[in-house]
Amino acid sequence: MDVYAKYFRRLLSNNAAQIFPGAGRSSDASGSYRLLVEEMQKITTDTQQAYKIAESIDGPEADLFKDFDLSAFMEHFKLDPLARTALALALKTASKPDLRMKGTCHSTSF
Repeated sequence: MDVYAKYFRRLLSNNAAQIFPGAGRSSDASGSYRLLVEEMQKITTDTQQAYKIAESIDGPEADLFKDFDLSAFMEHFKLDPLARTALALALKTASKPDLRMKGTCHSTSF
């Protein structure tokens, strides 16, 4: 397993309550939210970052990502059109059909 994918999934899981309000998940106040924000901001400067994030979301063990709300995720981090498009295109390579569909729908809506 890729270390980054595990790291990013942990960050996202720990901060799910902040990102997806009303999802009923517990929040972790350990300060990892700042790290998650920094990882998301790298999408516009690192050409591979969107693919790393997509791979992390596409992971096999994450229940959090079963019905992943891509729109809420992008909106929460206030991604600009470039970052949104990069992440949507990266999700088009996901192994899970629902994530591929979300990536396809979002990549055509910008």
